[in-house]
Amino acid sequence: MMNRKRLSLLLSVFLLLSLFSSFVLGGTAGASSVSNWVPVWSDEFNGPNGSGPDSSKWNLETGAGGWGNNELQHYTNRTSNAYQENGNLVIQALKENYNGSGYTSARLTTQNKFNLKYGRVEMRAKLPYGKGIWPAFWMLGKDIGSVGWPVSGEIDIMEYVGALEPNRAYGTLHGPGYSGCCGLSGSYLHSKNLSSDYHTFALEWEPGVFKWFVDGKLFHTRTLADAGTNAWVFDKEFFFLLNLAVGGNWPGYPDGTTVFPQKYYIDYIRVWQRAGGYNVVALKSEANGKYVTAEHAGASPLIARSQTASGWEKFELVDLGGGKVALRALINNRYVSADNAGGSPLIANRETIGTWETFELGKTADGKQTLKALANNQYVCADNEGASPLIANRATASKWESFVLVKQNP
Repeated sequence: MMNRKRLSLLLSVFLLLSLFSSFVLGGTAGASSVSNWVPVWSDEFNGPNGSGPDSSKWNLETGAGGWGNNELQHYTNRTSNAYQENGNLVIQALKENYNGSGYTSARLTTQNKFNLKYGRVEMRAKLPYGKGIWPAFWMLGKDIGSVGWPVSGEIDIMEYVGALEPNRAYGTLHGPGYSGCCGLSGSYLHSKNLSSDYHTFALEWEPGVFKWFVDGKLFHTRTLADAGTNAWVFDKEFFFLLNLAVGGNWPGYPDGTTVFPQKYYIDYIRVWQRAGGYNVVALKSEANGKYVTAEHAGASPLIARSQTASGWEKFELVDLGGGKVALRALINNRYVSADNAGGSPLIANRETIGTWETFELGKTADGKQTLKALANNQYVCADNEGASPLIANRATASKWESFVLVKQNP
């Protein structure tokens, strides 16, 4: 098991590097980064058989009371409900009388032990199946104790409701104005019952965007724009949760067809972060002192007319090497393009980086920045002192072609 896992980890890293290398060269839209991912945390669950989870990494929450969803289980810290076996963590739900509850199970968290802000998270697991059985892998904001839910934010990496939808797994965001029944949700439909074998569930979380995968297949994307006028509460640290619930508002309740014990096998959890982090900026035009905005969530051409920098005015400055950069609009996770080889206004509407999405970053004599489009070797201009959309149509750089790159918090 140990050797298999080491090989699996090496293959995972190799595939990630290959994926993002191909993206730099114009690869698939499913990739979300042009830089390599580096491992930062993992649990391979290789402890002795019968031992509990690693207490340096995990807490075991205890108690009953429905957990906000009218669930039936009492969570315990016993090794009969959470234990390591043959390179897996096993979360086991039992039908038994325990402190007034008819079922027991386990709920693990990394609260105060490991927090994450942006990264790629991957879990390989075999899910339990049965009516009223609800395994999950999710995250809560580190600040939940002070701000409460849903202001804390919730990131559901994987939820599965067994017999209710045996072929379907869910990924969801919850926040203020989009929580509970109205979360920003999507699902993956497999050709077979998802509990019949191990599957790999992954999430890529970067400034302004989330992407969910099952077995390497991208099935769901959410961006800052999806929150609408509600607060986007995901630019902060979150901790992990693993649990197996019995019953609840969503999956319903066990019946005579539900077999116990129910076992949730987790082979590993691995976490990467992007090397070099993120360089998020707002572009302030020297022509009029206003910020460039990806208006209408990127559906309209870029124009320098915003007094302040908020979601629509934030861009990730992606370093492509050799002084070349791309601009990713956080609002819609699209790259800024010098459309029609620079013949049309700049607009944030491309999923991949090609020639039209590549700019040369330069500097004027007084320290301001310039952007020259690789598409036509012309400078980006805030025409009419910013009153017209940005367009790459100037052979030389003057005041209208100068910008200040103002560092932003994502």
